[in-house]
Amino acid sequence: MSWAATQLDQADVFFGHGCNNARDEAIWATLHMTGLMDQEYHEIASNRISEQDYSKIRNLIEKRIQTRQPLAYLIREAWFAGHRFYIDERAIVPRSHLGDLIQDGLEPWVDTTTLERALDLCCGSGCIAIALALTCPNLIVDASDLDASALEVARINIDRFQVEDRVQVIQSDLFQNLPTCRYDLIASNPPYIPADELNELPEEYLHEPSLAFAGGEDGLKFVLQILIRAADYLSDQGYLLIELGNNADALESAYPDFPFLWLTSRSEESVVALLSKDELQRYKF
Repeated sequence: MSWAATQLDQADVFFGHGCNNARDEAIWATLHMTGLMDQEYHEIASNRISEQDYSKIRNLIEKRIQTRQPLAYLIREAWFAGHRFYIDERAIVPRSHLGDLIQDGLEPWVDTTTLERALDLCCGSGCIAIALALTCPNLIVDASDLDASALEVARINIDRFQVEDRVQVIQSDLFQNLPTCRYDLIASNPPYIPADELNELPEEYLHEPSLAFAGGEDGLKFVLQILIRAADYLSDQGYLLIELGNNADALESAYPDFPFLWLTSRSEESVVALLSKDELQRYKF
């Protein structure tokens, strides 16, 4: 593991697809390749890595460095809200701050016991929709995305977690093809990267679908469409949860009079906004 961490550090790869440092990514790679990911700590600590597993780990780390692919793609695995998801290059690697909030039951902001129907808008791999369904056992969730390839990955994960009776995928350009219903919660991690920043992203991001990043000239193209139309699809007591990452400041600057409520995730970042239907209706974006 120390060898792997040293190699990753020296190669100056970018971390941000499930880990934020070389040591954690080396641990993740090691546990995955040795089949120890689901074991207790004392079992992991007492296990000696075989020569065969060491060779597999070495090959994986070398491929990670040479190709600059995110580790999640190389091992077809991503962790989100405490659950292990399948992932490949057809969908963006799950890493939304919404995962932390869902894992904490959206407390104290949303009473999940009152939720009956939810929408994961721009769902990608379906991780948000599935995490919501696993957190709220009676919740019905629509998972929508424009990208048909990403929805194929979402279907794999829906089958993996056996939630096909409560989570359905819909190919839709934002709200265009959604059913005529009202959602108690709309959660969205839409594209929000400004056009001039796309070419400055680390090489690892180039392996992900560009459709998942491109947010228009200022990064707010899709965000504003969601803010404008979300109220029409929310129940009277419904909420919109929307993530903006590094572009949260741009939204606040564009609408300085709107009282955005930014929720703080476990990483101490406040990039997810919570808006009620009433707020969306009273303020015209």
